[in-house]
Amino acid sequence: MAEAPSVLSLMAAGFYALVVMSCLGAANVARTYRQQHWHFKVWIAAAVLFAVFIFSRIFGFEEVLRADLRGWLRSEDMVEDRRVVQGAFIASALGVFALAGLYGVYWVSRRIHGRRNIAVAIAGGSCVVMLGLIALRTISLHAMDRLLYGPLKLNWVGDLGASAAIIAAAAYYIWLIRQPKPTKRR
Repeated sequence: MAEAPSVLSLMAAGFYALVVMSCLGAANVARTYRQQHWHFKVWIAAAVLFAVFIFSRIFGFEEVLRADLRGWLRSEDMVEDRRVVQGAFIASALGVFALAGLYGVYWVSRRIHGRRNIAVAIAGGSCVVMLGLIALRTISLHAMDRLLYGPLKLNWVGDLGASAAIIAAAAYYIWLIRQPKPTKRR
């Protein structure tokens, strides 16, 4: 029988539900006020991603994946060498996300202007941060676990920070779009 989700997992799922609702609200405003189509796509993609995170938290998909990876290491007789394998995966994941982050910042700085576009870009970037954090948690190297779950609780900082950034970006986006247009005086 599957283990019931922890209170922290249920709280995280509830917070993710707030992210989903804020993203759907921003997507609705983007469509209603006929904003650029990519705005709508990013808000919907973020909502779908966090809906997947809700199910993952409730049903423990991340833990199942982690257990499967450990089982694979055992079946390949790599348990003793797991630190080397996990270290390579961690280094690869950090490298990919660092390069993606640098490229994303470069791309945004060159092509995206305007407060609405930047709010959408922040939401998209925060989704990438969440994916990176989940990848690091899944790979689960002991040294990385000390950073993620140790005294600094970087896992919580990253998880809550990225989620809160999306909620804030969505609220700001909705506020920007719904502001009345100034009228010209003669």
